[in-house]
Amino acid sequence: MDFDLWNNDTKKNPTYDEELYSLCMRRFLFIRCYDSFQFLATLKTLHYRIQKEQELHGISVHILMIDGIGAFHWIDRASTFMPLGATNRKTPSLQTVSETVVQEIRKLLLLHPMLVIATKATIFGDRYSMTETKRNLGKLDASNSRSISSTSLQLPYREYMPSVWQTFVTHRVLVGASDDPLIRTNDSDRSLYFSEWLLPPQSFVDKFIVKEAGVFMVP
Repeated sequence: MDFDLWNNDTKKNPTYDEELYSLCMRRFLFIRCYDSFQFLATLKTLHYRIQKEQELHGISVHILMIDGIGAFHWIDRASTFMPLGATNRKTPSLQTVSETVVQEIRKLLLLHPMLVIATKATIFGDRYSMTETKRNLGKLDASNSRSISSTSLQLPYREYMPSVWQTFVTHRVLVGASDDPLIRTNDSDRSLYFSEWLLPPQSFVDKFIVKEAGVFMVP
């Protein structure tokens, strides 16, 4: 099938290959967690799940994606100030959860070496909304915040994950929507995004658009 990748034009109608789809999905294991207890239980039993998949399909696991690592952070943080429910199940501290997560991932990597990618929402500023942050950028106290260089300005953000997770991370990339004008392709406007390496730090910013045919860099 021939594509004009930039304009997303197809010279021949694509056909759905059910066999190929089934083959790809057999190589994809999806687990949904609804709280930190389920997340920790999943990490503790993931080794056995992976072993089972290897026995059934004869393939190895090469990548673990966590979307996102801070999904239950604010729920757990709020629950520490709430009375125990009917189950009287003690809520673990944020530090304990992060320590256990890192410990279980380390154990898993010893048995199944793989790439681990985790997403995390970015919290900009402290008391301000995004608009207020830009307006008051020069007035913000930088003592409790770090700065991220985006395409046009420095955006202060607060790191909320415990230090045990921060030190566990070896590479960090900031991805966000750009303030630059929309990109017009094939009579449609495309939002422009940027990515920047924070760890290890790099002095350049990449710009890209997302389309059905994939991700395309913008010069």
